[in-house]
Amino acid sequence: MRGHVHRPLALVAAALVGFQGNSGGTPRRPFGSTSISQCQNKPPPPTTLQHRRLFAGGVPDTPLTNDRLVKTIPLNQYTPTLHIAASSGSVQVATDLIANGANVNASDVAGTTPLMVAASLGDQTMCQLLLDANADLDATAVDGSTALHVAAYHGQLDIVTLLLQAGADMYATRPDGIDLLHIAIREGHRQLVAALLLAKDPYILTEFHLEIASKWGHDQLVADVVSAQPHLVTFSVVNAAVESGRLATTRILLAGITRPSDLRQAIVNGALLHAAATGQLAVLQLLLEEGAEITATDDIGNSVVHWAVRHNHLDVLLCVLHHFPDQLIPLLSTPNHAGEFPVHLAARGGHWTMLQRLEGLGMSLHERCLTNGFTPLHVAVMHGHFKAVTFLHARGCNFHQPTEYLTGKSASDLAAQHGHDEIAQFIAQHQREPSQHANAA
Repeated sequence: MRGHVHRPLALVAAALVGFQGNSGGTPRRPFGSTSISQCQNKPPPPTTLQHRRLFAGGVPDTPLTNDRLVKTIPLNQYTPTLHIAASSGSVQVATDLIANGANVNASDVAGTTPLMVAASLGDQTMCQLLLDANADLDATAVDGSTALHVAAYHGQLDIVTLLLQAGADMYATRPDGIDLLHIAIREGHRQLVAALLLAKDPYILTEFHLEIASKWGHDQLVADVVSAQPHLVTFSVVNAAVESGRLATTRILLAGITRPSDLRQAIVNGALLHAAATGQLAVLQLLLEEGAEITATDDIGNSVVHWAVRHNHLDVLLCVLHHFPDQLIPLLSTPNHAGEFPVHLAARGGHWTMLQRLEGLGMSLHERCLTNGFTPLHVAVMHGHFKAVTFLHARGCNFHQPTEYLTGKSASDLAAQHGHDEIAQFIAQHQREPSQHANAA
């Protein structure tokens, strides 16, 4: 909240001309508030037709004139009648209900008010009727959304304008920190974003806003922001596009970097590692075309090989090894700054199939970490990865081998220390048996 309560937005007409809030022939869908559904990648569920009258003052249970809806409403449910009228666009029904004392600010189990329902559907006539009946602009649903937030989520710019002119707080913020600009950017509503940025007391764009737009691939909006404020293109913004597999968005962001070439190179290299970690092979290939260095490492010495192995992205690993064998095959036997080899990273994630492939590429499954003397078996036991433990045992790894000479712990010690009972039992059953190589765990 920025303290500017009831300041109408000076909406620039040009920013709103031609907007169709419910274009494309999409069906009318009333708002149903759930947790943080308005900022997630799924539409909020429709308001269920749970029907119950909520009349102030105990109005007699008689059907209203021309009100076929009211005649058929069961009285043992939980959604106020006015909600049903709003969701169906029945202005006359709503008018009659209000005239007979219906609570215009009644809320359903999700905290949704009739004004929120009408706002979600872009029904100006219904919204105006409710506003004229003193509907509360500041009423919030369970997740803290106001009718203004709901209208923004559904891209109903005409309703946004109407509510702001009626005195809605443009800067109202939900308990989770989501405000009107976050919603507009998350849903890719360029015209609403433009209007908010052109207001008398405008919102200020930040790196986080561009990160949201990049994550969800709103390319035109991203291009608008990058063109106006290229300094907002940072590591986290590019990585948001990379991890979501947004090829076009990534191109737009990289094209917008106007700062020194060494900073651009650092961003591209960091994005390459992030693509390997998140398994975004197509984006990784794009980044190589954009000049990323295949042998780049992060602050702790992890390369694309280390990250692909750590997160079990076999397709990424095999692709880069195929195209850059001379540069990358040596990295399979190169530790990071923590002394961990790729086999240790695979064991940490319990990726026994990756361990199998690394062994096939000539890597030793008995390699010790340079800082603590752990073998892949010790790592798998410590992290409780039963399948990886059984695989490594089948490959001849020794349960008795300590992590460090004399002072270290055995696999059995680590299982007991970390409470991995199933692994401890497996070790107890097999530690006296000679380990035999097998084809699979």
